[in-house]
Amino acid sequence: MNLFGRKDKKKEEKRPARFAGTWYEEDADKLRSELDEYLSAARRDFDDQEDLQAELSDRYSLLAIIVPHAGYMFSGSTSAFAYHLAGLRKPKRVFLLGPSHYVGFQGVALSPDKIFETPLGDLKLDRKTIDDLTSYPMFEEAREIHQREHSLELQLPFIRHTLGDVPIVPMIVGTLSDITDVRMIGQILKRYMSANDLVVISSDFTHYGPRYDYAPFCGDVPAKVKELDLEAFACLKNRDLEGFLDFHERTECTICGFYPCSVLLSMLPELSQAKLLKYGTSRDTSFEDKENSVSYLAISFDCPSTSGWGSESGVRKDELLNESEKTSLLKLARKAVEVYCHERRVLNVEDAGIELTPALRRPLGAFVTLFKKRSDEPPIASDPDEKERCDHDLRGCIGYIWPIKPLYEAVIDNAVGACSKDYRFHPVSGSELPLLKLEISVLTPLQRVASTDDIVLGKHGIVLYAKGRQSVFLPHVATEFGWTLAETLDQLCLKAGLAAGEWRQNAKFDVFESIMFEEGEIHN
Repeated sequence: MNLFGRKDKKKEEKRPARFAGTWYEEDADKLRSELDEYLSAARRDFDDQEDLQAELSDRYSLLAIIVPHAGYMFSGSTSAFAYHLAGLRKPKRVFLLGPSHYVGFQGVALSPDKIFETPLGDLKLDRKTIDDLTSYPMFEEAREIHQREHSLELQLPFIRHTLGDVPIVPMIVGTLSDITDVRMIGQILKRYMSANDLVVISSDFTHYGPRYDYAPFCGDVPAKVKELDLEAFACLKNRDLEGFLDFHERTECTICGFYPCSVLLSMLPELSQAKLLKYGTSRDTSFEDKENSVSYLAISFDCPSTSGWGSESGVRKDELLNESEKTSLLKLARKAVEVYCHERRVLNVEDAGIELTPALRRPLGAFVTLFKKRSDEPPIASDPDEKERCDHDLRGCIGYIWPIKPLYEAVIDNAVGACSKDYRFHPVSGSELPLLKLEISVLTPLQRVASTDDIVLGKHGIVLYAKGRQSVFLPHVATEFGWTLAETLDQLCLKAGLAAGEWRQNAKFDVFESIMFEEGEIHN
């Protein structure tokens, strides 16, 4: 089902070059000549600027570029700076992200087509990766959105001309509700990145003037617009996702590709660095409009050549936490539950009295589970997760399977969620606190398995994706109930609201490992 609520039946169609002849030249020879002119000018500028020479060095790997998507007469000369650099690196695949200008939606729109047309030759889509992405929440196929949108198409001739017949993964990013969605999408995409991939973000920057209903200042407008653009660039340069989101809220900025840029920030490796290759606005062209302007930035992101996409190794189970860090997290979770139950507020980590080690700051998935000392009362809920633990019954369980927040934040969030947001239970009261025991599970990053034969019961936690739904079991669930693999997968289907056995119909699975520790006893 696509973002318009209907299925796309045709899978063989080619997306036509809809904006050729209006936003850029339709004639192949004229277009090629225009692009060569832009690229030659960019190459001469690189040769004249010593601070850009490092960008050409083999000491660095190119990760991503941000480029504008206005008509080439306005922004083509700026885009050429980034594509000149990309042409020297010759990536093997391009992940192309841009905003939606014509249709409002949440999440990421994928194309069901196999080919995107350009006047310079077609570009094939990486269908395997795209088909895989459709199994995740917030990723759906939507041909109509892609047919109407120009932000991706304006990049295609540059890509075809400078990179050749490279496969692409085109994505239109809609509105994302919060930082959690941004990070989850970034983490999903990052798992598909390899050393020879390039991320291309299509975005103009500040749209100023009455045409765009944005004029927060007057007097020396060009200087103030540039100051605003450079403040946004500073967030990108510093890999400051929270600062970028705050900038957007504070300034109500009109960066059309704000959400694609945010997703890129959530993906960048720690060693990445940004360079502003070229800055310009529509005022710089002969088509000057004194009342309105749009800003164009060409930005590159690179890192030392020994690093890059795919260079960050996964975290092994035995590397997650030491005993002291486990104790600190239990203390943090207990304090978070107490503060919420008594004061109905979220704990400030500075009040918890724990040391935030690098391991506790590392983004990881985590679950917090509450158990209540058993009384003569009937069970509060009936669910596979309600397996008896000694003399306690389940009282709440909430978690993040994706590493979308630093571990200490994930524990605070899910401790509060377990005592107040588990739909199976009423919120925990202050009087129950002495009867509660807390348990924490910290997860290794998810890994996709090729088939169910790769799932090891007792070792792997399992995430099922099927028919737009998902469900998860922690590693201990199957063994505690004595289920076979088939029974476990049936139960995952039931938990997702599907019929038992539907996992056999094109379902996909991720696995993870975890360490589990509880108050009074720490164990792996």
